[in-house]
Parts: sequence; structure tokens; C-alpha cells
Amino acid sequence: MLARLHKWIPLLCVLLFWQACNTDKTDAPVLDTEVEKEYEIDLWENLANNLRTFQIRVNTIKTQDCLNYYIESSANRNGNNIEINLGRPQIPVLCERGSAPAKSNLDLGSLSNGTYSLTVKLGQIVPSTGRLVVNNGSYFLSMPSPIGFRILHNTLVRIPDNTIWGYIGYELSALPAVDQFLQDLAKISQEQSLVKGYYGYFSIPDNGIMEFGAQAATDRPILPIVRRFQANEKDLENLIATYRDKYGKDIYIHLRNTNGKEY
Repeated sequence: MLARLHKWIPLLCVLLFWQACNTDKTDAPVLDTEVEKEYEIDLWENLANNLRTFQIRVNTIKTQDCLNYYIESSANRNGNNIEINLGRPQIPVLCERGSAPAKSNLDLGSLSNGTYSLTVKLGQIVPSTGRLVVNNGSYFLSMPSPIGFRILHNTLVRIPDNTIWGYIGYELSALPAVDQFLQDLAKISQEQSLVKGYYGYFSIPDNGIMEFGAQAATDRPILPIVRRFQANEKDLENLIATYRDKYGKDIYIHLRNTNGKEY
């Protein structure tokens, strides 16, 4: 009996080895523990041409060798189901010299209030699934276990209608002019109180002072501006033009409104 069992041992070993090799297929889904996070995903509400559209903005965590690398990507929406597909960073035809992350902006159009299923796929990696909740005040993304990427902000607060915001950069010698501009602006606008949070175009931290980060296109000191504006738009345009003409490079005014207009 023992001699017969010995005869079958080599065959059993071969079968076990074949089974172990067969489980390592290249098309098998990759588990979270095997994946380095390559991408950052953020929420954005684009304000342009009197429209509000929701975007998923993606960038690589590592910088690339050109300023204009892009990420091969697509976004599909079927009812309340959203699917995002992310590929590899792509080399541009003409390289803009410098280094920066590869980027992609995926526009999903105007989303009605409600709850959406959101799936993010990265090649053969197991898809990440979550819920996107949209209401009048915010977008909220719940995705407990993102695989291959990290989410920068789970909540995007929506900028209220009829808001103007931005900043005024200035030379120290122009501080009296800045103060006068703010007084003149207050005559044609009203105070606008915003809750703390991430708004995309800016953030309001716990201290209540608006922050623009890299979006502030000036290296001078700046004063943030946020107001409610419902007056004649020409009044605002004329006010800004007057100070630009009078003070030239000593002050730099940059404002936007919720219709997508920049001043």
C-alpha cells in the first residue's frame, strides 16, 4: 500500500506546481496592497458662459518631463451612474520645456441634485467605487478605499450665485489707493458671508481668510475680496478700469463672478 502511494507523489507535486503557476495571470485584477498611488483626484465646479458644470480633475503625483503631459482618460455618465477611466500619462507631440504633473479635466456637465454612483478604473486595477452626493450647497464624494489614487477634497462647496471674488495685489506705497478701492466697491456691492471649506477657485480655512494658493498670479501682497454683487455690471467694470488707469502697475485687480466672467 505504501509503495503504491509513493508512485503517486511525483504526479501530485506536478499538479500542485501547475495550479500555483496558473493563478498568476497577467489579466487578474491587481489588489490594493500591490498598487502605488500614482494619481490625485479633485472635485471642481467650472463656472463659464453662465453655466455650472461638474468636473473631475486628475493629475499625476510625480512630475513629468514636459509642462504639457496629459493623462489618457474618459468620463461616461448614464443616468445616475458615472464611470471614470484613467490611462497612462501621454507624451505630447511638442514638448513645452519644464517639469509638471500630467493632467486631465473630465467634464460631466450640469448635475441635478441627487446621489450618483461613481466608479474609477485604472487599467487592470480593481475598480474603486463610491457615491457622489449633489445638493444646492455642495458636492460630496464618499469613496472609502480609492485604489491607485488619492482624493484631495471630498467636499466641494458651491459658490453662491451673484458672488464676485478675487484679490487686489499692491505695492506698499499704494495702500491708500487699495483702501479707497475697497470703500468704492462697498458702495455698489454687499457683504457675502461664506462658510469655511474648499470652493475650487479658492478655500476658506478655519481663520476665515480666503486663500488662493498657486492661482494668485502675483508675487506682491494681496488682499482677498468676496462680495455679493447684483448692480449694473458696467458699474463694476468702470470702477476697476478707473483704478487701473490711475495707478497702473502699483495695483493689480483680479475679480471673477459666478457667470464665469473675469475682470
